[in-house]
Amino acid sequence: MQIAELFKTRRPLFSIELFPPKTPEGVSKLKEKLDEIAAHSPDYISVTYGAGGGTRHTTREICAYVKQKLGIEAMAHLTCVSHSSGEIGALLDDLESDGIENIMALRGDPPQGQERFVPPEDGFAHAVQLVRAIRARGGFGIGVAGYPEGHVEAPDYQVSLRHQVEKIQAGADFVVSQLFMDNAYFYRWLEHLRAAGVTAPVVPGILPAVSAKGIGRFAALCGAKVPDQLRVGLERFEAHPESASAFGLVFAMRQIEDLLSQGVDGIHLYALNRLESIRSVSALVAGYRIPSAGAARG
Repeated sequence: MQIAELFKTRRPLFSIELFPPKTPEGVSKLKEKLDEIAAHSPDYISVTYGAGGGTRHTTREICAYVKQKLGIEAMAHLTCVSHSSGEIGALLDDLESDGIENIMALRGDPPQGQERFVPPEDGFAHAVQLVRAIRARGGFGIGVAGYPEGHVEAPDYQVSLRHQVEKIQAGADFVVSQLFMDNAYFYRWLEHLRAAGVTAPVVPGILPAVSAKGIGRFAALCGAKVPDQLRVGLERFEAHPESASAFGLVFAMRQIEDLLSQGVDGIHLYALNRLESIRSVSALVAGYRIPSAGAARG
């Protein structure tokens, strides 16, 4: 089933993003985790795509396991990096043969050691071109990334917003935001998207922080700001990683509860393959599917 159809049957959706391990042993361990993850009833699981397509085979393997063995919808990430349009077509053929019906269409980050993104020969320079190609081919639901605080490479917020709208107009079914740690940025961005005519679901993506250094690195990549409250709290527990992780999860849960209370379309959890956050967030989202809660939100 395409994820766009899930939005029509129930909200808020709960989705989880995982990354593919680099070794066969890591893949085996992740598959064992997936059996427990399935018990928390995610609506779909997305699997990331390594820089330059380095994990494309593992991404495909994990997506196939999620869809075929666990019966959960899977969304494979696909980037423009290092692929010609013909190679993109072949990758889509492979995913379709595995029963995968959903793609997260991304431009992708420059390969390690390369400062700027350089489009491959006969490839795509922007995610909007990839979206158009997948939509023209048919057979897949399409998600795209969003940037509540603006894309780091855009000259300003308005240009970033315009590019976001173009991806929807090109054929994307829904948007999943990159991480943010201040809900005010998400609400402002969502208001601007709706004012620009976007009616597609827009889902907040949340990453529970595990350390000040780690969340700072992720925030820099996404152009997000780390609130002082979160940074100071994580630094306080720098010598105690478990306490820092617990603090970060509590902060994220407060974010999520506020977002759910405002009737968001779903919660996308950047889980970093960690079970603790999956258990907590799935329980919170489930509470907002209680009929009385749904009736209260209209």
